[in-house]
Formats: sequence, structure tokens, C-alpha cells
Amino acid sequence: MNFLEKLPAYVSWTILTIPFWGAFIVPTAIAYFVILFDIYFFWKASNLGINSVRGYLKIKKDSAKFWLKIMRQEKLNYSNIRHVIFIPTYKEPEDILDRTFGFLVEQEFPTKQVSISLGIEERDTGAKEKAKRLQKKYSRHFENFWITVHPLIIGEIAGKSSNLAYSGRKVKEFIDEKGYDKNFILATSCDADVSIHPKYLSNLTYKFLTNPNRYLRIWQGALVFYNNIWRVPIFVRVVHTVYSINNIAELLRPASNFNFSTYSFSWNLLEKADFWDVDVVAEDWHFFFKSFFSHEGKIELEPIYLPLFADAAEGNTYWESLRSQYNQSRRWAWGVTDIGYAISEFWRKRNELSWVNSFFRILRSLEQHLLWPANWFILTLGATLPPLINPTFKYTALGFYLPRISGVILTICTIFIVAVIIVDWLLKPPRPDYFKKSFLPFTILQYILLPVTGFLFGALPGMDAHTRLILGKRLDYQVTEKIGKKKS
Repeated sequence: MNFLEKLPAYVSWTILTIPFWGAFIVPTAIAYFVILFDIYFFWKASNLGINSVRGYLKIKKDSAKFWLKIMRQEKLNYSNIRHVIFIPTYKEPEDILDRTFGFLVEQEFPTKQVSISLGIEERDTGAKEKAKRLQKKYSRHFENFWITVHPLIIGEIAGKSSNLAYSGRKVKEFIDEKGYDKNFILATSCDADVSIHPKYLSNLTYKFLTNPNRYLRIWQGALVFYNNIWRVPIFVRVVHTVYSINNIAELLRPASNFNFSTYSFSWNLLEKADFWDVDVVAEDWHFFFKSFFSHEGKIELEPIYLPLFADAAEGNTYWESLRSQYNQSRRWAWGVTDIGYAISEFWRKRNELSWVNSFFRILRSLEQHLLWPANWFILTLGATLPPLINPTFKYTALGFYLPRISGVILTICTIFIVAVIIVDWLLKPPRPDYFKKSFLPFTILQYILLPVTGFLFGALPGMDAHTRLILGKRLDYQVTEKIGKKKS
């Protein structure tokens, strides 16, 4: 790892520790920094609350539309459009995959114009037999059902990205053999546990056909971790509830958003970007930057206001679920490595790019990953530590009022939690029988746990990932455990 790749982690640790060392060196500056950061957090919280409601209303509106009928009314020719769905999998339970294919079969868009690429790993014992059973069950519904077997080779990192890279190149061979027109092929990278909304492919087709810049777009739906949300431990439920509502809200900010988990794009974009890279752990943001820089910085994200239902992290026991959640958060935090990649690619291709577009994209990535471990410390300790550990500063007017000013700002932020609770309640699937009615009050009280969950599954795994990066200890890809069958 080079210094540029590690630099964001050093900066992140510097921001994280500011309330500790800054209290002695520049307490006044730190106090103003904390107040400004609280105001920034207020802005983020208000965006989350307002945009989650706006996003929910758009989801309800678009879910009610019949997109095939709309395309016919607008005389859009969708008969020559083909979809390729990439589903990379490793040790995924068969019933989880069965559920994923069940939703694909129910698509409003004609499934005979849809091809499946189920990407399995050669090192996954029993995967070939499982894939063959799924192929036998579902192939009649689709135009093609391809199975690709990824042999991990030296120089590759085991995981989703290398699996997709292999599948993508194999599918290119299949497409070339069949002579399909690549100008009318749309591809979707679908996580193995994601249940795609029945109208997703028809909505995606509509957006593709009506967008003059269709080959410069990546489409992102509203990823919500609701498949098993009622049965995971309360700490995991809080984490994934916040993630889900944030994913909905972020759709309203496509100019600063990135694709995540399950996303779509034209085949032309995929080939020009030269598919996915084989040596990265977190593939989604990396794929955006790779596409962005291979297309002269013209790639934009376009939202699809339909839900994509995914599984929250879950294990066979309570503690295994918590460990699985921690590992998942740490893997996502490892995406900090994309910053060094983005900066180096920008500098290498700086004469071909729009500096403004590149600056804001890299800035958004910096905002997300530099503050990932630091948010919790600044918000919970930033206003308390300077007057506590620096007695001289404590008796100044600023030192006296700092905790009070910060407390008022953060208290006002809790107003927007109401919007999160409402949207979560409206969008979440119905309560199953195994979730007792007596537990329902805890679905509201769980938000009191936000400071605890924020540390355990936000700050701590973020610090872990950034520290590993500084020490040169590369993080291996760890599959998030999935439990397919319902618990009684």
C-alpha cells in the first residue's frame, strides 16, 4: 500500500483525536470546530428527515405505476432491450437464492428478455450442485441462465469484485457468440440476498430509453435491509434501520451519491470501464470511480424510487449476529481505500476531466470515509472533553457555554428522528407472528440505543479498518452470514 492510500486514514485519526489533544493546544479553536461540526450534523439530520419523507412518497408513487403501459403509451420500443442480472454468490444459503430468483421471476418486464449470470466460486464446496438445481428450476423463465465458476488466482482478492470481474468477461463471450446488440443491453449487479422490486426492470428500462445520456448513467434503487429485520437483535435492527432510511434519503442527492450493493448500468459503460477490478474488497464505490474516470468524469447516478429488499446481518446466535454486523461495517469502512484510488486516477487523467465534477465526487467520498470513525467522538465527547481536561479553558465563557450550545443543537436534531421512525414503520414489512406484540414498544425505544450502536457498529469498526490500513494489514473479504429460514 502506498502513502496516498493510507493518507485518508491518518487524517481520519487526526480528526477523531482532536477533542483530546486540541483541548490543551488550541481549546478555543477546538470549541468553534465542535460547534461548527454540530451545525453540520444538524444539516445532515435535517436532510435525512426531510428527504426520507420525500423519498418514501416518491417510492409510493412509482410503485403504483405500470411502467410497461407507460412505455407503450409513449411509443417506446422496449422489445429489443435485454437485461443481464449478475448474481455473485459465495456460501449463500440455497433458500436465500431461491427467494432472490422468485422476485426476478415476478418482474413486470418480460423475463424472456432477461438473462441470469449466477457467479459461483470454485473454492465453494457444493456450489456447483446448488447452482445446477437453481438453473433447472428457473432457467425456463429467462432467456439465458448462465453459471460462471470463478477460479481465484494469484493477485486477486477473494470477494464480490473479483467474482463479478470474471462473470462479466465470461458473459461478454456469451453475448458476442449470440450476436446481441450491446447498445440495448442493461446490466444489474445484484447481491445474492436482494429481492428486487417487481417493477424495477421495467422502470429501469423506461429510464434508459428516455435518457439521452443513457450510456453515462448508473441507476440505484432504494436499498432497505428489511427481509429479516424483525428477527435480528435490537442492536442490529437499529443499525440497519438507520442505513435503510439513509439510503432512501440519499436518492434525493444523486449528484453526491454513489451506487451501493445492487445497481444497474448499460453494457457499453461496463465494457468501456473494463469491468470490475479483481484486487479490491468494497467494489461498489470503486466501480463508480473506475467508470467515472474511464468516461472523462461524465458518469452520474440516477435514482430509481423502488425498494430493493436486502438481509440485515444475522448469525445463528445473538452474539454471532453482532459479530456479523461488526464485520460487515468494517468491510464497508474499508472503502476508505477508494479515496487514494480516486485521487491518483484524477491526477493521472486530470487533463481529460472536469475539475469541478471530480472535486465534488472526491469531496463526497472524503466526507463519508474520513468522518466515519470520527463522527461519534466529536458529537458525544467534543463539547465535554475540552472544558473537562483543560481547567483553564473551563472557566472561560466559551468553555462554560460549549456543552450547553452543543446540547441544544443536538437536541433539536432529535426532531428529525420522528421522520425516520414514521418512514421506517410505513415501509417495513408487516410484523410476523413470531415477533410478539409486547416487543413493539421496543421498536420505538430502540432509538435510545443510537449512541451505543453508533460506537459499536460505526466508530469502532471504522477505527479498526482505518488502523489496519495504516499498519498495512489488508482486510480480507468476509461474507456477511445469512440465515434464510424463518425462526419460530
